[in-house]
Amino acid sequence: MRLGKAGNNKLLKEINETSLLELIRINKQVSKAELAQITGLSPTACGTIVTNLLDKGYIREAGIGTSKGGRRPILYELTPGSYFSIGVDIDIDYIRFILMDITGQVEFRDKISCDFARAASESIRLMEEKIAEIIKNHNIGHERLLGVGVSVPGMVDNLTHEIIFAPNLGWEQVDLEHMMDGIGDFPIYVDNEAMCSALCENWIGCCMDESDFVCINMKSGIGSSIFAAGNLYRGCCGSAGEIGHITVDQNGPRCACGNYGCLEALVSAKTMVEKAQKLVRQGLITDFENIEAITVDDIFRLAGEGNESARIILVESAGYLGLAIANLINTVNPSKIVLGKELVKFSEDIMDHLKSIASAKALKYPASRVEVVASKIGEDSSALGAAIIPLKKLFGYRL
Repeated sequence: MRLGKAGNNKLLKEINETSLLELIRINKQVSKAELAQITGLSPTACGTIVTNLLDKGYIREAGIGTSKGGRRPILYELTPGSYFSIGVDIDIDYIRFILMDITGQVEFRDKISCDFARAASESIRLMEEKIAEIIKNHNIGHERLLGVGVSVPGMVDNLTHEIIFAPNLGWEQVDLEHMMDGIGDFPIYVDNEAMCSALCENWIGCCMDESDFVCINMKSGIGSSIFAAGNLYRGCCGSAGEIGHITVDQNGPRCACGNYGCLEALVSAKTMVEKAQKLVRQGLITDFENIEAITVDDIFRLAGEGNESARIILVESAGYLGLAIANLINTVNPSKIVLGKELVKFSEDIMDHLKSIASAKALKYPASRVEVVASKIGEDSSALGAAIIPLKKLFGYRL
């Protein structure tokens, strides 16, 4: 399809407006002259775009800059609290919510407990109620809400955004965007939880200066995401990075996906808890009266207190994860691998064990060039990443 002159002008205007908005975000405070110099646009064109951005409330005057001769320039910055995005992170026993403004400032966060052994429609009702509550309590008009990003622990088609398979939620072929259509006049974006964590790490975390990195999360399952040449690598249908379903033991236990010996069946919060429950029944762990109340946090706590059985659970998990990381090092060749969510709780000696396994099993040269680190963001990374999606759309990024 060819655009007419009017269509071309409109498209160029949108591109230039997006470009200037992103430059203002990156530079924090910048003048019209600096924007013209960076973009190559004429001062008149820059002035027109800046006026439009001011009128829409995206930016504001931020004071007076220094001059190299002549009048001191007015500086412009993003307007805090002018526009917002909401991030939602779904897992088997909770939903996290983040409200973020256009500057990336988190205005509100919350977590509600729930049981996802229910129909997707019921879970969506809970999300919609909370989102409506956030919008009302923070007095956000729908025109000021850039969108809602939703993070899910499963495979999401990168073209239709349909949830293809989320085994830990028991969801299959769920069109979440369509099912949430009635919530309001703003876009809904659905993505995989590990992909959202990677967006978060690249935007505000430890990978802001990295072009090639991998994020690995452990919660109800194991997920990973790949950043290659500065962009998320999704593959042909969005399933790139499904590290949880690589086979690490052909004779291993059955996974929720239906296969046997998947990494997720051997290394996940759920698997660790099941192992701990078995040890309680065998009398090797005696700290619990209610076996069903054991959590993965209990395992980390006991291991830290010197319980050898709990420590063995973590050592075994780190060993399997180290093997998977070695495969990632060999096939993806990242400069950094970020371990997130429950994995940040690994003690220094467990982390060293994981790294030693990965280093021993990977090719020597790429292994020597990769850094394996724990995320500093913690359990909010997917919710933050989901909130970042509408912002990245605003600033012209391809996702």
